[in-house]
Amino acid sequence: MKLSLTYSAYREMEQIPGPPLREIGEAILSLADDPLPHGASVLEGQGGCLYLPIGQYYILYYIDSQDQGLTVLGVVEGPVQTLH
Repeated sequence: MKLSLTYSAYREMEQIPGPPLREIGEAILSLADDPLPHGASVLEGQGGCLYLPIGQYYILYYIDSQDQGLTVLGVVEGPVQTLH
């Protein structure tokens, strides 16, 4: 699956310290092989966006079934309640 990252997601990742960033990066790369890993959930009311918790961070992404692509929209910090 084709994987892309928005500019805003890239900028958000620049603010994350080393160890969590490594784990987030590995999770993003693994989404290309398995776009619906254990723990991924649909983001309510956001047009088919999904999120994957990684420690205290959440990877927000969208799967485009027409072009077989996955776009990472953002990486945010905080409790999952803020995403609903």
